[in-house]
Amino acid sequence: MKYKPRLDFDAGMARVEKLYALMDPCRLCPRECGARRRAGETGFCGAGPVLKLASWNAHHGEEPPISGTHGSGTLFTSHCTLGCIFCQNFPFSQLHNGEEIPPDRLVKILTQLSRRGVHNFNLVTPAHFAPHLLEGILRARETALPLPIVYNTSGYERLEVLELLDGLVDIWLPDIKYADNEIALKFSRCADYVEHNRAALKAMFRMTGGGKLELDDDGLATAGMIIRHLVLPERLSGTKASFEWLKSELGTGVHISLMCQFFPAFKSHDIPPLDRGITHDEYLEAIETVERLGFENVLAQDPEEHGGA
Repeated sequence: MKYKPRLDFDAGMARVEKLYALMDPCRLCPRECGARRRAGETGFCGAGPVLKLASWNAHHGEEPPISGTHGSGTLFTSHCTLGCIFCQNFPFSQLHNGEEIPPDRLVKILTQLSRRGVHNFNLVTPAHFAPHLLEGILRARETALPLPIVYNTSGYERLEVLELLDGLVDIWLPDIKYADNEIALKFSRCADYVEHNRAALKAMFRMTGGGKLELDDDGLATAGMIIRHLVLPERLSGTKASFEWLKSELGTGVHISLMCQFFPAFKSHDIPPLDRGITHDEYLEAIETVERLGFENVLAQDPEEHGGA
């Protein structure tokens, strides 16, 4: 089935203009730092007025409904609204490496990815550059095959922004990282992660008609939601509490991706217990917890393939 965007160009651009208005003073993430980004002022994440990308490619390492056979057209942004001390992408999320991409070049990048046969445009950690990225996709539709938009996020999002993205984003790919704000503050510099994350997940669930993951005849996602959970050592990710909440608020039919690829990165090498990968028993416990709670659509990983457990 041919993909058809839900919003036309004019309706989409009207949303984009509202997102740009939230960029200066910046209120694109829950920190609402108020940075005057158009004047070069930066806030917590360090993002300026111009889109900055660390890389873009056909990525084959996402969940099967996202990567498919030809890969996901993944755009990794520089900067991040969190400050995870174990971030595996720290050279660009925390150290801000990357390349400034003007609008015309973004359109060319998206067009090239489309012509390579990618199944979607996958925006990784996009909140602070949401208006730039979505404007680029809308303009690229004049020269490239329209593709579903994946919003690949830490789950730390503002509801006002999510409402503007409704109808533009097709597939929500949020994390549920923590169930305890003290742990979120210690390891991700975020004292209010849990409440904003849970509110965002509920909004995404509603926007997708109950979190339903729609697949085409080839098993590729065209719309819906997959919630990711990275298992951390010594239960720091709060698997039991998070999935009890998910069951209570969203039900057991939501699609879950349970990830085991944690390894010590960035500043975590010398900070126990994040100075080691997770054990096989820790990952098995997480799987058993999710299964015991009755979740019906769970994607689990092979620890040997992903370097964990």
